[in-house]
Amino acid sequence: MKRFAKIGLILMSVVLMILPVVFGLMLYLETRGAINDSFLESNKSKSSLRDKPVDPSLDHISVLFLGVDDSSSRREGGQKANQSRTDAMIYTTFNRDKKQIRMVSIPRDTLSYVPAVKYYDKITHAHAIDGPEGSMDSVESTLNVPVDYYARINMEAFVEVIDELGGVEFNVPFDLNEPNTEDKGRIKVKKGKHNLSGDEALAVVRSRKQDSDLERGKRQMEMIKAIIRKAQETNSINKLDDLVKIVGKNAKHNFSFKDIQNLATTYSSSKVKIESEQLVGTDSNVNGVYFFNPDLDNLVKLSNKLRKDLKLSTTKKTDFMNYLMIQAYGDLMPYVEVTKKQLQDGTADTDGNDTVEPAVEPAPEESVEQPPQEQEQQVPQQEAVPDQNVPSNDAPAQEQEQQVPQQNAPAQEAPAQNNQGFNQSAEPSPDQY
Repeated sequence: MKRFAKIGLILMSVVLMILPVVFGLMLYLETRGAINDSFLESNKSKSSLRDKPVDPSLDHISVLFLGVDDSSSRREGGQKANQSRTDAMIYTTFNRDKKQIRMVSIPRDTLSYVPAVKYYDKITHAHAIDGPEGSMDSVESTLNVPVDYYARINMEAFVEVIDELGGVEFNVPFDLNEPNTEDKGRIKVKKGKHNLSGDEALAVVRSRKQDSDLERGKRQMEMIKAIIRKAQETNSINKLDDLVKIVGKNAKHNFSFKDIQNLATTYSSSKVKIESEQLVGTDSNVNGVYFFNPDLDNLVKLSNKLRKDLKLSTTKKTDFMNYLMIQAYGDLMPYVEVTKKQLQDGTADTDGNDTVEPAVEPAPEESVEQPPQEQEQQVPQQEAVPDQNVPSNDAPAQEQEQQVPQQNAPAQEAPAQNNQGFNQSAEPSPDQY
């Protein structure tokens, strides 16, 4: 591959992927041998929201990028890659006509329907329950948009790639004290601009003790931009061979070789327009366990924006699983076993008898969302990347969006769910995840 083509491919893949590790993925996948190493066959030949399979050379497509809490130390402890939670999740649409990429950051604690177990839970648990397909199905249920492809990357690749690049410059918004990649020590970083090592960069994009899950999603977007700047440096280009080896052993996906070629051809230009979005919702907890409760009206608006990118028909509120659940129970109730057909037919048991034990228990050792009143510190913006169509990071930080009031429940009062109703005012327990 010619040098200029590699550069364009690297820059494109940095923007597309959820974490900086993936900026070598597209290049790595340019050889058929590498496809065999990183391809993970999926049982889904197409999304249930599609009439037929998509072709990236002809169609507008969507990709779900997953960053998982998987590492060699955790695998040695018995955790399988498909049993890991997602630390980061970005749903992305690719519009061929506009040469546009739209990225939606989905908070890991978003209360989402998980079809594999037929109940609502944190969307981060969907991958631990049913692997990439579990995450894909849950995103489809939440946003009512098709998920055509996925790419999954683990923590070790993130750290190794940053270290191979010689670090990445980033303006850390607050003092950090987080577990390292191997969970055997602590990473401490002071507030301010630093050239971060891989472990330090991972601490920045994973931390949510100081602000919120939403703010963490913004930091992940800013880290992607920082890696774009780093990738433009000549000495970074010279490290391509080592970088693609790192990515190859730490990434899984369901792209074919032809799919990769088509994406690289269409979206490698620096003139590709990049848009970013975030979910809006309220902080809630159920029996001390924190959840991010997405606002239904915002979901409908965002869904139609994404569907327009994909050239799909407009959807309406009544098409959403969340709407049906709110109509039946008054709110989104976790761990209540129910199907969409039962909600549509009016046969769901609203007396709480279908409450089940979660397949994935909340992990007390992991960090929790802070109470809303503590979410005041803003994340400083990073400097813009020339000709990348991204906003300048030297601009004043935008004020944090106001919380969207919780969806209005129907006139029917929500039945009690074994004391699992949402408590909007109580703070999450520090021992619950």
